[in-house]
Parts: sequence; C-alpha cells; structure tokens
Amino acid sequence: MIPTPVGWVLVMEYSMNAAHKRDALLRLKTVRGHLDGVIRLVEAETYCPDLMKQVAAAQASLERVNRILLQNHLETCVTEAIQAGGGTAKIAELIEALRYNGSLTDFRERAEPLTNLPSDTAESDLPPCGPHHGKNKR
Repeated sequence: MIPTPVGWVLVMEYSMNAAHKRDALLRLKTVRGHLDGVIRLVEAETYCPDLMKQVAAAQASLERVNRILLQNHLETCVTEAIQAGGGTAKIAELIEALRYNGSLTDFRERAEPLTNLPSDTAESDLPPCGPHHGKNKR
C-alpha cells in the first residue's frame, strides 16, 4: 500500500445510510442559506444581539448534522468493525474525532438536573457506577 502523503487525508470508501445522508444534506443546505442571510444582516449592520441569535441558530443546525453523522458512523462503520473484530481501533478513531466536537460530548448545558430519587430507592440501593464509586462525593 502506498503511504498517504504528508498533509493529505486518506478517504476510505463506504456507504452512508440513505436516510442519514438525506437528512444531513438537507440540514447543510438549510445552513448554507441561513449563513447567506446572516452575511446580508452583517452587511446591513444589523443589531449585534440579533446577529448573535442567528449565528447560534446556524451553529445548532450544524451540531444536529454532527449528531446525524455520529449516528450514521455508529450504525455503519463502528458496528461493522466490531463485528469484524476491529472495534478497538474504530472506537479510538471515533474518540479522537469527538475531541473536536464539544457539542456531542458536553451535556452540562442541556442536561436536565437530577431530581430526588424515588422514595422507595435509597442511594445505597443503587448499583455502583464505576471503579471509583463513592470516592470524592459532593
């Protein structure tokens, strides 16, 4: 196999799920139109907070595209790699890509706060959540 030249990205052939591809393309085309509108608003010197809301809306649409792409990748490439015995490498590749997608891994702003446990469940009745369960409790 010929090594990939420095600075180039090797593109591997694979097929996207047709529904995910359609959804991603539709959303990306919508974002493209939205950005054209935002550019016109900047050129017209629209009030900054109004512009910021429009940029945030475009960012939210791009984040949705990332979620669609993640779902597609999990359902296709990762699933196939695990079935073929190569899941560890594919998961490491995904973890590396997620470093650049904070919106996919940071749920602090969107997560609903935990409420009180059901009255018939004490904290001691819950299963441990990992090797460090119970340490550094707040």
